[in-house]
Amino acid sequence: MSNEEKHEWDRQPGESSKAYRHFCLYRDAGKERSLRKLAAVANTTSNLRQLQHWSSRWRGVDRCTDYDDYMYDQMRLQCERERLDMHKRHAKIAVLGQGILIKGMEELLAKVQTGKQDLTPSDLARLMHVSTELERFARGDAVDELTGPEGSPVVKIHVVYGDDKPKLLPNPKEQRDGEDMIRPLYLQR
Repeated sequence: MSNEEKHEWDRQPGESSKAYRHFCLYRDAGKERSLRKLAAVANTTSNLRQLQHWSSRWRGVDRCTDYDDYMYDQMRLQCERERLDMHKRHAKIAVLGQGILIKGMEELLAKVQTGKQDLTPSDLARLMHVSTELERFARGDAVDELTGPEGSPVVKIHVVYGDDKPKLLPNPKEQRDGEDMIRPLYLQR
């Protein structure tokens, strides 16, 4: 191992193998480490006084702090890598979901254009509002409010399979008299 790769918690020049082995036991004890506890461990061959001497001579506490900091940084870097991987997976899932959504919207558009599906002016207004808010959000523009009362979603699109003729229906559970909110749309087939 070159000097550039050497860490404080590695064996130091002049440190005996016995002193280093005991340092490793101390280092690996984690947050609960103490020389008193180390002296009581069955595989420790040195007494507390000797452990204190080695710890002082070889800066055991400082080396453990450096080791703990290094391990924390390694865990943080691993979490960052995993978080980036998660974002990539979620983006891929979102693109796949959008493909399904686009196909469904194209089918709905074709049915509206051929007269097989009717949309009320209210349905169109809600669809327009949701579409423009979604576009603004996707492009990074500020959106006034994306949540309803108590942080609940303002709009949901729920597909229910049944009839051959789809209908846009308001969700009766979320309709509240006197409230000015966008009511969720449920597409029933």
